[in-house]
Amino acid sequence: MTTKGRSGQTDKTMWKTEQKVKTYVEKFHMIEPGDTIVLGISGGADSVCLLKLLSKWKESWGISLKAVHVHHQLRGKEADDDEAFVRRLCEGEGIVCQVFHEDVQGIANREKTGLEEAGRLARYRCFTKVCEEAGGGKIALAHHQDDLAETMLHHLVRGTGIAGLCSLKPVSGNRIRPLLCLGKEEILAYLEEAGQSWRTDSSNLEDDYTRNRIRHHVLEELKTEVNPQAVRHMAQLSEELEEAREVLARVAEKERKQYVKEDADGAILLEALKKEPDLISRQIIHTLLKEISGKQKNFTRIHIEAVQQLWKQKVGARRDLPYEMQARRTYDGILLGQKKEKTSNTGKNEAIPVTVQSSQSESFQAGDLILTVSLISRDFGKIQEKKYTKWFDYDRIEQKLVIRHRQPGDRICLFDGGGSKKLKDYLIDRKIPVEERDQLWLLADGSEILWIIGDRISAAYKVKGQSSRILQAEIKGGSTHE
Repeated sequence: MTTKGRSGQTDKTMWKTEQKVKTYVEKFHMIEPGDTIVLGISGGADSVCLLKLLSKWKESWGISLKAVHVHHQLRGKEADDDEAFVRRLCEGEGIVCQVFHEDVQGIANREKTGLEEAGRLARYRCFTKVCEEAGGGKIALAHHQDDLAETMLHHLVRGTGIAGLCSLKPVSGNRIRPLLCLGKEEILAYLEEAGQSWRTDSSNLEDDYTRNRIRHHVLEELKTEVNPQAVRHMAQLSEELEEAREVLARVAEKERKQYVKEDADGAILLEALKKEPDLISRQIIHTLLKEISGKQKNFTRIHIEAVQQLWKQKVGARRDLPYEMQARRTYDGILLGQKKEKTSNTGKNEAIPVTVQSSQSESFQAGDLILTVSLISRDFGKIQEKKYTKWFDYDRIEQKLVIRHRQPGDRICLFDGGGSKKLKDYLIDRKIPVEERDQLWLLADGSEILWIIGDRISAAYKVKGQSSRILQAEIKGGSTHE
């Protein structure tokens, strides 16, 4: 629907609003001579105000303007009328307007997200496309102080940190927000004084979206029943929090060098980080999550605290995170990285029987590992210490030998005096990461382990003075523990 402003001449109120926006733009160095500014114009009061102001100053500032309107294909004739309105508005201001028709419902279905988020994705994609075609430039968005307050409240109730409370910034990359110094009432008053009409999206009047409910009920209640200056005060707090966040980010980046170790699978938070204040720890974790995932959204305080809770957990404990990420407790600290699928002990990892011929050597392949076994006489000399060749008392073997990965119930004898230990406990004592444990190859006699290949052999199968038949086993390749 179209809302008309009342006819009138530029007065002191309009002049004050214009000066306020000019000062704000200059304070944050948003616009420089020669800039190409891409304006997102929906036809609503906010974007119309942005268009009118920048159009008024485009010549004196030496900038060029390009308007972009995105038709969401959701509201039928109303959306068509919005498009026609924006086209006429831009034509009247002498500004080229590019219109995109985006299937927002289809985007929501594909991305498995809500219509509101899908619309935002579509708009930013179109803005960016025009920016790139222009050879660079800046994207001007019409967010104002009420939008900022809504965003703060939305993030606050969902669970957020400092960054979430100051997420609408005057300048963010190539995106600028010249109207972030104005409240909604100031924008409407400016348009009314200028006699400029605008469009009202009927979906903004409904309570279907969370932001609408915050706007119509929570924020309105704060302004009318608590403090008329609530929005302005929240905007001031957001600026102060952004200053604090920047200082914290610099401190955390400096501290990060001694508390984070780069890893092929991501990054490791070292044990020493536990001694730092939570504020520093949270900042470092939040930064790493964004860097590793390549995403800027959906990491809340809940996720950061889930990572911190791993300090109190045993090695191997895990926490799933957004974007297929995972935090895992290790011996060094906490590993942040992408999820890894667990290796199955079926298929190519099934137990492979090892048969021994008395007259010749036999070779068996398990994955990339080749095991060669043979029976030799007792008079071959002194038992040598070799990492990849071992000798065993063949007469001690009770079941059929196999080569395989670990299984529940596996045990290994560590000392000549007898007595065995759970393989799992031994590997934990050796501080072998859980993901490496699943990859180790074992030479096994039932549940008794003769050899953790590349590591230790069982004392129960060692060659002794009375041993008559000796099994020689040699491996090449494969996954071993160095």
